[in-house]
Amino acid sequence: RIHKILGAEEGQAIVNDHIALRTFNLDPVRLDALAEHFLSLGYQQGGEYHFEAKKLYARHYEHPSRELPKVFISELLVEKCSPELQSVVKRLVEQVRPEAVIADDFLYSGRHWEVDYETYRKLMQESEYAAWMAAWGYRANHFTVSINHLDQFRSVPEINQLLKNHGYTVNASGGEVKGSPAELLEQSSTMADRVPVAFSDQTVTIPSCFYEF
Repeated sequence: RIHKILGAEEGQAIVNDHIALRTFNLDPVRLDALAEHFLSLGYQQGGEYHFEAKKLYARHYEHPSRELPKVFISELLVEKCSPELQSVVKRLVEQVRPEAVIADDFLYSGRHWEVDYETYRKLMQESEYAAWMAAWGYRANHFTVSINHLDQFRSVPEINQLLKNHGYTVNASGGEVKGSPAELLEQSSTMADRVPVAFSDQTVTIPSCFYEF
């Protein structure tokens, strides 16, 4: 729907700047295992990043053609979390079959474990990242539309207003627009869609994925 709002149906090219994927730093689902899917397609490793507060390590990957989106893969450093969270995450990952990780569809294969809503809720108290992974599994956490490639839009505030006019909620945490032209980075994002998820004991509507601009 967002692509339609931005003019895809009128011939406007919608350029996906990057996608973001999440995982845990446990075998067999470590960052390197996810990255292998892209390296086999000719992607090359770019920068690496440390997010100490969220206990994350990440890398990005780029394709030499520059026509394909960049890929940002992060992993939760499980050993830096509480013993309770470590125990839950290890129990989830133990349910993942190693052969599933190398399957062509793994990166969009969803959840490979059973988890109840109470476990999700407890994970959320410590780590949104771990809770999101527990609920959704392997799929893109967000996509990014490159405003620089949109002919009829020239600013992030203009995009924000258009999306709000169509009923979307813009993430206002830290301001609707993060950064500035002077910093050479200006971006915004929608709030994550809320989608029903079938946990092992009940179905609950929770945040899913979002778009960045």
